[in-house]
Amino acid sequence: MDIQGILGALLPLLPKVIIIALVLLGVTFFFYVLYRKRGGKRKFSVTQFTAGYLLIMWFGLVMMLTTFSRGENFEGWVNFRLFSGYLSAWNQWSLSELQLIIFNMMMFMPLGFLLPLLSIRTRRFTPVLVISLIVTIGIELTQVLSKRGIFELDDILHNTLGSIAGYLIMQAILNSVNQRKLDFKSTGLALCIPIAFVLLFTGALAVYQAKELGNLSIRPAIKQNMDGVEVNIATKLPEKAEPVSLYVNHRIYNLEYGKHITALIQPSFHLQQKQGKRVDGMNRIWSFTDNNSNSYTFNYNVQDGVWQLYNASGEEVKLTKEELTTQREFYEKWMLDNDMLPADTVFSIQNEDTLRWDIQKSVGAVAKDEKDFADGMIMIIPSADDQQAPRDLFDAMNKNEYVRKVDVISPAQAYAYILQGDFYMYNHLKKGDVLTVEKYELAYNYDSKGYYQPVYRFTGKVNKEQWETLVPAMSIS
Repeated sequence: MDIQGILGALLPLLPKVIIIALVLLGVTFFFYVLYRKRGGKRKFSVTQFTAGYLLIMWFGLVMMLTTFSRGENFEGWVNFRLFSGYLSAWNQWSLSELQLIIFNMMMFMPLGFLLPLLSIRTRRFTPVLVISLIVTIGIELTQVLSKRGIFELDDILHNTLGSIAGYLIMQAILNSVNQRKLDFKSTGLALCIPIAFVLLFTGALAVYQAKELGNLSIRPAIKQNMDGVEVNIATKLPEKAEPVSLYVNHRIYNLEYGKHITALIQPSFHLQQKQGKRVDGMNRIWSFTDNNSNSYTFNYNVQDGVWQLYNASGEEVKLTKEELTTQREFYEKWMLDNDMLPADTVFSIQNEDTLRWDIQKSVGAVAKDEKDFADGMIMIIPSADDQQAPRDLFDAMNKNEYVRKVDVISPAQAYAYILQGDFYMYNHLKKGDVLTVEKYELAYNYDSKGYYQPVYRFTGKVNKEQWETLVPAMSIS
């Protein structure tokens, strides 16, 4: 989820949180009045009441966003691997992962920002640090105990850093107000955390740009703990491997390609864009309407280059064979004119309403050949009028350009990564599990720069359940 999606989730919660905070503030004020009438001497300023109210509202928003808005889908999930979020963002080269790291810090900035306004004691660093740790650990424990989230050390780190950043900003403001001029020392301290992360992300970008190849999302952010896991091999693994071909696809991780397609379909199908682009994980999403006010969604997946234009209504239209033939001619001409349809595709009709073009190439041929090739499919469900947008246009046709031959590790060397737990698996292995590797094969996977890299696919079983993972075939650096 990107920042826009997070804000979209926050806005519906805001009215409820405001009401709850007002009720709690009213109850607090009522007891405070009683306290004062009975001779209580301690006074609270408007600033303290305001800070308290805002903290209550902030805490309610955080709890609803991180815990109560989720289903009970996580059972006992914990992640004690520090910086695993950074590894995940690096492997996927994902803006969304990066935004989540930043958001986790920004989410706790109000805590550190407001605590110094509550009392003299909370103007010191140590109490703010302790309170921040207690709050974030409490939230993480609530998530894991309620099965509504994962207990992650990364979250505790980022939440605490965010609170400290907020505290340093408030200290800079208070010191500057007291001195009636900018306090350079406290202002410099307030800038330390933002500058550190700017340098971190800038350094990562510089390293990434200096590399020829991109990052593989199949790489694990967290290694498997193989202690107590029995690993068996039921196939022979060669000790040597011949060089294979490397390719590149310029529509992978290329937002300009997505923009190019949206610019192409608008005049072709008489569509008008409704709003700006949205981000949902690896998907970039645009919304359109046609001349009849029908809504269409365009989705471009940066990770595999696949894009789809579809009508959300799902209305079915029956077409005759003659109409389908006419539609085929129209769409084939449109795709050929725009260099979207390879010449050697195989055409077929599915379900009496879907036009389909396929082209397939074996992995063996891909690894051996030294020439460009296309692979994939295009499926179109036409509308009744060939001048309107189709009901569904799904383009998974990839054009790969040959780069060069590359050396690869052997299957036996790749298997060593399995033994070390250096592979991705959604449900992590645990003590007592039995992993049996039954087969292996050479495959290909796109990296974050569009290179079609060779990988090994291992398949087998974990405790009699089907299992599969991918391991890079080129040396892991």
